[in-house]
Amino acid sequence: MNLKHYILQLIALLVYISLIKQSYAIEIIVNESVNLSKISYQQIKSIYLGQQSHWPNGHLIKLYKLPSKHKTHQLFVKQTLGLYPYQFNRRWQKLFFSGFAAKPIEVFTENDIAKAVANTPGAIGYIENKIIMKGVRYVAFFDE
Repeated sequence: MNLKHYILQLIALLVYISLIKQSYAIEIIVNESVNLSKISYQQIKSIYLGQQSHWPNGHLIKLYKLPSKHKTHQLFVKQTLGLYPYQFNRRWQKLFFSGFAAKPIEVFTENDIAKAVANTPGAIGYIENKIIMKGVRYVAFFDE
């Protein structure tokens, strides 16, 4: 094989990798009662790791999550929180059993999480595929 062939294979691989990465974008959703249009990665970590339990306006945050074996949950925990799902579960077990926090509410599908967030004031969740639903607001990530 010649150099030109290797370069073409490398370009194809890079395009493939970028398409895969784009197809696994996690979307953060909140109930429309939450006055938020963007959220930092640090804030989402604080919320989903049990360090922040109230929104800036003082309302209680209601956390929704997918099952640990769900592909979207695994992507969210790894990419956004920087943990493995077992580390996330262990953290919440400690918080719950020590009385410091209530566990996130688990639902089974992305559609279920969108419905739950839409129907629960102060709720937050994550999905991979955008779902248009009344009562749900999408929140953009930003770096601090």
